[in-house]
Amino acid sequence: MFTPTPQFPDFTISDPAGDFRAAQRIEQYRLGAEALYLPVGLRWHYIPLSAVEKAEEAHRVISAGHCVTVREERPALRLETRGGPVLLNLEKAASLPKLLEALSK
Repeated sequence: MFTPTPQFPDFTISDPAGDFRAAQRIEQYRLGAEALYLPVGLRWHYIPLSAVEKAEEAHRVISAGHCVTVREERPALRLETRGGPVLLNLEKAASLPKLLEALSK
C-alpha cells in the first residue's frame, strides 16, 4: 500500500496514508489535517503541520528568452520548519492565501 514518507525523519504523523487520502488538493500539493504533502519524483513526502513554525509569502522570478528577456514574478511560500526551510513554488496567486490560512491555524 502507498505510504508517504516524512520529509524530515525526526517529524512524523501516525497515519500518513489516511491523512493523504482525505487531503485537499492545492495545485501540486496536498493539505491534510495533520500534514502538508509534497510531490518528490514519483513519490510523496510530507511535513507535519506541527513542525511548521512559520509560513510567509515569497516570490520567485522566472527569466526566459534569448533575444528579448522576459521576467515574470510567480508566487511562492516559504516555510520555516523544525527540520529546516522549505520553499513551495506556486503557479497561481490565489493558492497562496489558501495555504497561508491553513498553515496559520
